[in-house]
Amino acid sequence: MNLILIGGLLSVAVIGLFASPVQDDAKQKALQAVFDDLEKGLREKDEAVFKARWHAEGYEKNLCGGSGLAGKAVFGQGARKKWFLKPDLAKAQAVEDGVAVVACDVWAWEKGKAVDKVDMVLIKDKDVWRVLGGGEKREDVDGLMSRWLKKEPLEAPKKD
Repeated sequence: MNLILIGGLLSVAVIGLFASPVQDDAKQKALQAVFDDLEKGLREKDEAVFKARWHAEGYEKNLCGGSGLAGKAVFGQGARKKWFLKPDLAKAQAVEDGVAVVACDVWAWEKGKAVDKVDMVLIKDKDVWRVLGGGEKREDVDGLMSRWLKKEPLEAPKKD
């Protein structure tokens, strides 16, 4: 009985270590700065500002799979449809040092409301946080995060 209880507690502890809330003020500010730059790039239709906050491969390719978009497509849609990614940093999860998953509303600024929800994978790249990719389905987002952590090819596997 005690072994089962200890095993269960260890499982909960491991899961908690793998995905804990981002509580460090400096990290939250650094993550917020990413989304501030993305919003600025979209509102001003300044692709250079927007693109600077994306991982190069994630900007050119949809690394998440079916529920995601490449950064370039996110820029095109966001600038045209007047929406940006509004993060919920209180629910952001630090997966590992230098990797975070952030839930975001797709916020339509002219409508003043969320029109969708996505989860984004952010990585620390040479001391700068960047978006690796994201999508509407958490399983796609978790797959991308897993490939990054395992240093596997980032492109989403083809589904039959």
